[in-house]
Amino acid sequence: MKGSLLIIFRSKHGYVKRYVDILGNALGCDAVPLEKLKRDMLGYDRILYIGSVNGGSIAGFKKLAGYLDGIYKKLVVCGVGMLPFRKETPSRLKDTTISVEYERFIPVFYAQGGFDMNELSRTEKLAMSMMLRQLQSARVLGDDDTYILNASKTPVDEVKTANIKPLIDFLDGKNVDKALYSPPEEAARETAE
Repeated sequence: MKGSLLIIFRSKHGYVKRYVDILGNALGCDAVPLEKLKRDMLGYDRILYIGSVNGGSIAGFKKLAGYLDGIYKKLVVCGVGMLPFRKETPSRLKDTTISVEYERFIPVFYAQGGFDMNELSRTEKLAMSMMLRQLQSARVLGDDDTYILNASKTPVDEVKTANIKPLIDFLDGKNVDKALYSPPEEAARETAE
């Protein structure tokens, strides 16, 4: 019989994979890269999809679209990005990543990962350079804008258990402050169960 939790992940620069390792050690669960996922692997009680935040949504999630009808009731999602946690981030990720049909059922978490310009592909560096030029010419910068400018000069690595602890607690069946993630709608969760 399969374990109670399967982690499906997509990690491009390694930050997500490091969180998968932390989760695996804390929860004793199985993990599979998104590229190797097969339908017959989805017989777990709970499924976590964790991927990098790219362009405001969680990369790779669209590849799960063909599986959602069968797993949305047991699915939890987590995005890993460069920016520090903000209480509105999980809700924004839910809105931009998950279709309206399923978003009320799926809890979404966010954890800060890291950023290093030297790890980027040529295409990513080009896109980042254009963003940095826009930020440098802006008259007013927000906290996230300033953070991005600083991270472009000095690599950031914030992968640590504390950043993923709310997700670990949630997956372990503990109560988690709803300000730390975007919970499913209570009525939707009860209907699904």
